[in-house]
Amino acid sequence: MGETQRASGGRSVTGGFSAGARKSLPIIIGMVPSAMGFGILAKTAGLTAGESLFMSAVVFAGASQFAALNMLMIGVSVADILITTALLNARHIMMGSSISQRMERGMNPFEKCALFFFLTDESFSLASLQDAEIVTPGFLWGVQLPIFLTWNILTVCGYIGTSFLPRDLQSSMGVAIYALFLAIIIPAARRSRAALIVTLSAMALSALFKWLPVLAQMNRGVAIVISAGAAAVIGALLFPAGREARG
Repeated sequence: MGETQRASGGRSVTGGFSAGARKSLPIIIGMVPSAMGFGILAKTAGLTAGESLFMSAVVFAGASQFAALNMLMIGVSVADILITTALLNARHIMMGSSISQRMERGMNPFEKCALFFFLTDESFSLASLQDAEIVTPGFLWGVQLPIFLTWNILTVCGYIGTSFLPRDLQSSMGVAIYALFLAIIIPAARRSRAALIVTLSAMALSALFKWLPVLAQMNRGVAIVISAGAAAVIGALLFPAGREARG
């Protein structure tokens, strides 16, 4: 699923910045409604344009940003908002650890930290689903920087757009992020049995945390981390590294 090259050791690697930037285009197009929707919701919540942009630049995590704004609007304390946001974003530790296993050893730790700051669910999914054995820093920068810039620019556009966009259109923009995830996952799940099993496992576990009374009271961030971790373990047990898992 990607433009691959050969490293000196014979292992396949992803292309560089330009290859990553090309791969990011579908994500950028798909995130337009979500990014603008966040700007719209931020203005509704009473944030200034500067505060909205600061949140998008520093947090840079769509689901967490929407959750934080919703809690702010219903009067949840700042401490609870920070804790919930941190728990929701704890999955990024797992994502960063996973991607780091596919990068060359000896990489500058400061560059690695910078790369993982810009890591999102979408860029992680895209990088993880590449066929190449090695994911290069250039490829990740190419994927992530255009997404980061677009998300922040469209946050401001959405904030400004509340003055002329129809209210029905404004209210529908927040759900577009889920359509974007489906657009990333479905093609991979059709090609790879492992991706399909892991995706279905995560969905089933997430549903259990949502609908089982004994689990429904658990913090949503904790539930996401547990669901993702358990699904990853299931995938690792059923499809060990090196086993072909194509559909």
